Amino acid sequence: MATSISPHIVVAVHIGWGHARPLCAFAARAVRLRGASVTLLTVGALYDQAVREVARSFAGGEDALRARIRVACLPAHETDMLDRAVVGAAFDAQLQRLLAGQAVFCVKTGASLPALAPPRALVLDICGYQFFESARRLSPALKVVASLPPSLISVWGVTGPYSRDGQREVHRKIERLVQETGKTLTEAATEVILAPSDKPLDVPGLPPMYVYESFPQQPPFELPGAGIVQLHCADLVYECDAVFSCSTAALEPPETVQAFTEFLALTSRKLYFLGPLLPETSGEADAAQRELEKSPEIASFLTGVLEKHGERSLISFGTMFWTTKPEQVWTFLDVLIERNTPFVLSQSSPFSTLPEEVATKVRASGLGLITPWAPQQAILEHPAAGWFVTHGGFNSITESVHAGVPIICWPFGADQPLNAVQLTENLDVAYELLEVRTGAWGLKPLRRTGKAPTGTPEALRAEMRAVLEKAFGEDGARKRENIGKLRKGALGLWKDGGEARGAAERLLDDVALC
Repeated sequence: MATSISPHIVVAVHIGWGHARPLCAFAARAVRLRGASVTLLTVGALYDQAVREVARSFAGGEDALRARIRVACLPAHETDMLDRAVVGAAFDAQLQRLLAGQAVFCVKTGASLPALAPPRALVLDICGYQFFESARRLSPALKVVASLPPSLISVWGVTGPYSRDGQREVHRKIERLVQETGKTLTEAATEVILAPSDKPLDVPGLPPMYVYESFPQQPPFELPGAGIVQLHCADLVYECDAVFSCSTAALEPPETVQAFTEFLALTSRKLYFLGPLLPETSGEADAAQRELEKSPEIASFLTGVLEKHGERSLISFGTMFWTTKPEQVWTFLDVLIERNTPFVLSQSSPFSTLPEEVATKVRASGLGLITPWAPQQAILEHPAAGWFVTHGGFNSITESVHAGVPIICWPFGADQPLNAVQLTENLDVAYELLEVRTGAWGLKPLRRTGKAPTGTPEALRAEMRAVLEKAFGEDGARKRENIGKLRKGALGLWKDGGEARGAAERLLDDVALC
């Protein structure tokens, strides 16, 4: 017999830590705000991180609250977390048991999780349309909430635009292409949704762009099913019962917020801004220190930077997508050494390489630390941190705002190029590197400037020098002040009376307590 006190909420995510992390924080908020019990379903590649992230949201003495979140691991294909035949079938089986008030099984620990009352709501990452289909088939009355982990502008620009008939028109285009050419559904979806072109890409509130500007880099690998994924992301937004954004209204153009709100109102739905979704405990400041204590080499390096170079002197490279031209990274390191600027470079990408001559030069300089992994948030919170070099995914943006550290954007694709434009043109908290662009589409002119990157090593070096000169001058000081204002506003969003807290309470009441 089920033993939980309602409401019971199921949260499911199976792709990308940037998508899973905010849902871990959401689960903790649901427990704190409404005494919910949460079953968090994920896959092996994310399971250990999810367990740790959930734990970060609870301080000592809060074991009873922490116990209200159970993390269960679903079986998944080792290399394809979107494999419907494996993870989809596993989710289907688990959801049936949860709806029946039965115990569920975790393949990671081999443990059976106790039965709870049937869930009242299912929260899905935007990439969880296959889970949505299972939920609608098994329990049409179950409320399904879509989480949007990227920025709202990128959801609009990458999976939109959104209108009353917009998604049906996209499906019709794909179906026509299949019928007229004999292409597979996957091929047709990729061509309709993901093909670069010189057509206008208009996102409310952003400067005019071309579609190809969302493809600034030659990708190191192909994702043949990406078109279908984006198609289904939009399907979920169109068909779910409620939508929440992991962003904040202050990070988005008002025009985008208004356009999305008006779209959802067509079907009597609301948009809830729940960002920033990060752990909230009184011990969170100590968590950064504990992360550094696990990395004594990094901790010692940061202490040395602070003593020798002072506050806000360090360049921290995020866990970036890896360029097909790694010599661009080595050029950046050359410029940093030339400027006597300290840096930390994380090489966690499986595509990263490190020539011995580069490693030797970095060691000889005494300015850089190259490490296989870095506790990014802990580094950004350190007083030595000056600028954050990142591809510009929304997880990185959230971390930067939380720490008040301005950004140097090196976008690769997906949501990142749109984020870079918002951060540089509208919010004035970042610089964007343009000469790092590669490939036929990456070197075409930008619509907002009319200029094309040259792609030469000389131009790249000159741009990097110019950006760093401004970053550590008056222009950079203004950007630091601007992101400090965003930080101050964001820190109040989850306090009593804060906008995110109020939105979360309304969402939980709307979908889980009715």
